[in-house]
Amino acid sequence: METRDIENLWSTYQKLATRINREGLSPMLEELGERIVMCSASTDEQGKGCGPGGYLEVTLAVTSKMRTLTKALELDISPESVVLVGLFHGIGSVGDRKTPYLLEQDSDWHRKKGILYKYNEGLPKSPVAHRSLQLLQDFGVTLTPDEWTAIMLSSGLHREENRFYLGSEPKLAVLVTQARQWVFGRDN
Repeated sequence: METRDIENLWSTYQKLATRINREGLSPMLEELGERIVMCSASTDEQGKGCGPGGYLEVTLAVTSKMRTLTKALELDISPESVVLVGLFHGIGSVGDRKTPYLLEQDSDWHRKKGILYKYNEGLPKSPVAHRSLQLLQDFGVTLTPDEWTAIMLSSGLHREENRFYLGSEPKLAVLVTQARQWVFGRDN
């Protein structure tokens, strides 16, 4: 992705984030901004959003699909909640406050296979959704119960840790999981 494209994605991301009236978001973007911009959404070049700017590309696409679905289905969901969940459901992809989640692949064999990033073994093991909630908490971002649950379930109800919610998930959770499937074109 070209530098100009990444800059445009970051500008759009910031503009949408500033519309969310939540304490803690501005300091989070300031502290993690460069890592958010450089974050890949995938380890594999065949995956959606692999490379710098990939996280922004995917997150903005999910947010856009969430907004489209909300309008088309005439859902009674706060626009602020839709944008907050869309932009930050996967913020754990950057890692934690100090440690990145993905590192550039140092194995030539893997790089030749198109696997450009590897998971950082120095970061405590955690699903991205859990790390996203932890980061938001670390910065003092208050979430409604539906926002918290939507972020928690954003990776899908097929995951073992999310099955408890099956059949009782809030509309916002259904919205983010459907938008992700739309963007990724498969279960993710």
